[in-house]
Amino acid sequence: MWKLPSLRSCYDTYVRDISIVFLLLLPLTICNAISIFVGHFLNFAAMPDIAQKFFYFSNLLIGIYPTALCIITTYYLSTKHNVNPMVVVPYSLVMFIAISLSNGLVADNGLPNNPLVALLTAIVAAICCVSARIYPLDPSRLDFVSALYKQAAHFFGFLLLTIFFSRVTGSIMQSSTLFKDYLSLDPLTFAGGLAYQFVLGLLGSVGINGHNFLFRAKQQLFEDTQQNIAAWQFGEEPLNILSQGFYDAFLAIGGSGNSLSLLLCILFFSREKRHIALALSALPLVMFNINELLLFGLPIIFNPTLILPFVLVPMASFILVYSVMALGLVNPVSTIVDWMTPPFLSGYLATQNSLAGTALQIVVIALGVLIYRPFYLNYAGKSSTDSKGILRKMEIERSTLKSFLGDVNQSMGSYISKHEVSQRISKMMNRGEFVMYYQPQVNVKDSTHLAFESLIRYRDEHGNMIPPTFINDFQMLGAIKQLDGMVIDLVLADMKTLPLLERCKVGVNISAESISDRDIVDSIAERLHYYKIPATSLEIEITEEALLEDHELISRNIDALQRLGVKVAIDDFGSGYASFPHLLKYNFDKVKLDRSLLLNVKEERGQNLYQLLAKISEVTGCALVAEGIETETEKTFVESCGIDICQGFYFSRPLPLDEAIAWSKEHTEATEGKTIQSVE
Repeated sequence: MWKLPSLRSCYDTYVRDISIVFLLLLPLTICNAISIFVGHFLNFAAMPDIAQKFFYFSNLLIGIYPTALCIITTYYLSTKHNVNPMVVVPYSLVMFIAISLSNGLVADNGLPNNPLVALLTAIVAAICCVSARIYPLDPSRLDFVSALYKQAAHFFGFLLLTIFFSRVTGSIMQSSTLFKDYLSLDPLTFAGGLAYQFVLGLLGSVGINGHNFLFRAKQQLFEDTQQNIAAWQFGEEPLNILSQGFYDAFLAIGGSGNSLSLLLCILFFSREKRHIALALSALPLVMFNINELLLFGLPIIFNPTLILPFVLVPMASFILVYSVMALGLVNPVSTIVDWMTPPFLSGYLATQNSLAGTALQIVVIALGVLIYRPFYLNYAGKSSTDSKGILRKMEIERSTLKSFLGDVNQSMGSYISKHEVSQRISKMMNRGEFVMYYQPQVNVKDSTHLAFESLIRYRDEHGNMIPPTFINDFQMLGAIKQLDGMVIDLVLADMKTLPLLERCKVGVNISAESISDRDIVDSIAERLHYYKIPATSLEIEITEEALLEDHELISRNIDALQRLGVKVAIDDFGSGYASFPHLLKYNFDKVKLDRSLLLNVKEERGQNLYQLLAKISEVTGCALVAEGIETETEKTFVESCGIDICQGFYFSRPLPLDEAIAWSKEHTEATEGKTIQSVE
């Protein structure tokens, strides 16, 4: 029975989706951060004219970002839910631009500038089109006219919804303006300072510039700080603990949210290569308090898991720094340092050239790392479906889009067929789940030697199990290598549960495209390391058909896998593609004889052929497996041929993971029982 997804499942899906969307926007974020840095560097180098060009470029990228966010989010959500993105993107852009223009949410260059509105309009547009199942119009279909009017009516209804949301946005903005006018924050008091920092962090976490929203309070803080410093220099009054310099030097170390703490947390505790690479890339910019790369690349904004520490760390730092200065352990801030002054130096300069200021910044950073750590590790566990899985899914979805675009240039009949395949695969990727079944390989002479062949299956949203007929669909879309990568991940994850003995292995079938891929060995090595599975426990099975591909590259890949410790087997030998010379050309560890060879053993010629093939191991030195054994007679015949390893329904059908574990335990216990009886 179909069940609604749990709240936890929806939350995990949202975190994964938001990670993918902002990952796609990362190049734009990097360019913007570099432009800001170079612009300020050129200003420092007394080249203001050139610096202004970089600032202009940065402002342009900032202006483009919300629109790009709207388009990318729309594309991702619509593809994920089996609706063509080229249909949905116009919906989201119309709503985004209409709401932005009618409510003045535009930058100086006239571009819509609110990322929160961009994200929400993309979600609303996707929901509207997904729920109505809007598809591209096809002039060759008999229902073209009715579909055209249906889409026109749907779009008109969407325009009415846009007007409604535009009015709602206007009301919210009016309320926020009244709230801002009513809100009286005094950052020069302890309670007011905490509230000021809280609002700044909360607004920043949804992509809104809090300093612009609290411009009046910030301007007053700056003026009061200047007056206090001037009076202190003339000996007229003591330095205030709270000041503009206090907030800049100690509550924005590495950028808003004390981002340097998060960056160090990633470098110290993360196992995610993508996150570590992002942190290393962001480090030079964060050292000048430019944190856009972390803010949008990780991301922090719109990320419920990281928003809490992003807001909490500056507030905890506020309490710590205020307490230390109130106790007289560190000098109050006596100057307003430039916001780009690197951490540690800014603490030294701000506290009257005191190393105690630098030491206090180190303590603040350490406190931030401790607070960020549990939240980040929780997020990393959710977002790492992992990064390989994310990229693989993106590649499959990209193949879906490419197949659609290719279909447009072909005949309409071909387009409809292939587009249906694309939709079918997209539905499978997002509604049900792929699972692995395991069929045992039994050694009739040594019952302690047990292995499994893994076989992929699909469980739909209703719990029905689908046989692997979908493999041809992946092949048609050019996504078979991505399917192989998914299978390897599923098997390695299951192998952590399977009670494999020292000599036991699990076989994984991969396609001709994968075994002839230059990166396959590195990819398998990386996944083995990720799942902490010894290479000696894995066996790669390739079909005879694969041997018709690039011989030299396949031979190199087989050798490299074997040096890694992975065994390589040829599957379905005798099914009609390869010949005996291939067994001499490639250094296989195992040959699996196809069941079709057993079908003829009732005749003398068939028996002679099978007995001849059974002697392959004497020539090649590889192990033999008899596949497809279904009866006692077939088992007896195979044993008489000198083949010890058998596989087939006679021993067990393919089993889901839990049943394979139970079967393995029963087999082991039965083997141990026979051993004890023989000893007695």
